[in-house]
Amino acid sequence: MARLKQLIEFIKRRKKLVGFFTIIVLVVFFVTLNKVYHYSETNEFCASCHEMDIHYESFMASKHNNEHVEHCHACHVGPGLKGYAHAKLSDGTHDSLMHSFQAFSDGSLIEVAEDSLEIINDNCERCHEEGFTKDKTHIEFVSKSSKRSKDGRELEKLMCTDCHLGVAHPHMPGDLYELYAEKKVKPYGKYKETDCFACHKIATPDVVKQWTGSPHAAKGVTCISCHGDDHGHIAKQHGRVSASACGECHMSQFTEFQESSHLQGRTVAFGGTYDVVTTRQLGMEGCRECHKLGLTYEDDRVGGSCNACHGSHKFSTAEAKAYDACEKCHVGGPEHSQLDSSENSIFGKVQKMRNQRLISNDLVKCQTCHGPNKSHNFNKISIPQEIDVLLFGGHGLVKVPEKH
Repeated sequence: MARLKQLIEFIKRRKKLVGFFTIIVLVVFFVTLNKVYHYSETNEFCASCHEMDIHYESFMASKHNNEHVEHCHACHVGPGLKGYAHAKLSDGTHDSLMHSFQAFSDGSLIEVAEDSLEIINDNCERCHEEGFTKDKTHIEFVSKSSKRSKDGRELEKLMCTDCHLGVAHPHMPGDLYELYAEKKVKPYGKYKETDCFACHKIATPDVVKQWTGSPHAAKGVTCISCHGDDHGHIAKQHGRVSASACGECHMSQFTEFQESSHLQGRTVAFGGTYDVVTTRQLGMEGCRECHKLGLTYEDDRVGGSCNACHGSHKFSTAEAKAYDACEKCHVGGPEHSQLDSSENSIFGKVQKMRNQRLISNDLVKCQTCHGPNKSHNFNKISIPQEIDVLLFGGHGLVKVPEKH
């Protein structure tokens, strides 16, 4: 209380000085506020959040990016102070909070709120009624129309965005994408990344979520980068991506894998009752789960499948390096694929020490010795000295047979 009294006394004694600094602070505040306001009106401000990249790029490439539509507010902000307050306090605050809490890291997209759709459509009508349209009667007919159900009942008012989905943002989810997704219709034709993302967000949300968290997404490798842009071709391939397509970027890994025995699984399976078998037979239930590593198809005579180990669409290196990644096929599967787990075998010793809790699961893995130096040719074997000491006392008991 005493300090407050001292402050009041100081202000009374120094009225001119305090008034002068107060004016300076207010001028700086209002100049800054004015600059912030004008910057918030620009497209660049909207695009400053990475979630808006698709929206910004699609608008900049659209016909609506012209002298009549100077910025995002032309479509997304209603008239007057009420429209501005709604856009900032409702939509802007919501999107800012979602960005702050990283709510879009799971593959979801910023979408227009239901109560903002009418604002956008009102802006469509306002702009096109001013003469920016070829058909002068179109707006009038739309304003008098309403949606109809299959049994003929009238529904809510028909909006511009119900038909014109791709005029500014081709990613906008709408009736068209829902039709494809819900009825499992395979669209034919060529599409852009934004179209893939929008439709599959509804059709295969888990796939979009996996891709969003993958290293491919972080490096800008999109759906089209691997699958191409022709959806008819993608449907014919059942979405399959060949190992050779992966090899265009991962050349050394692809070349090394071509040299490994895993690729040969497409033609030969060793065992008492197995001779040379066909690709069709290896595609049977119980075979294809493991043999897809080397299966070939009519469109891909090279063969191989990267996603057998690097699961789609995460393509996780950590999962492929997990201690039990190889065990999916080599432990508990068909007899001809089983690892030697006898007492004196390497795998038998590892299992025994694991069971005795002398070593952790991740200390000795198949990949510790097979495919040294990150090689994808798992025929290559190199036993690290520390593993030799741990399992065999460092007496050189493990001999890797030489090929003649």
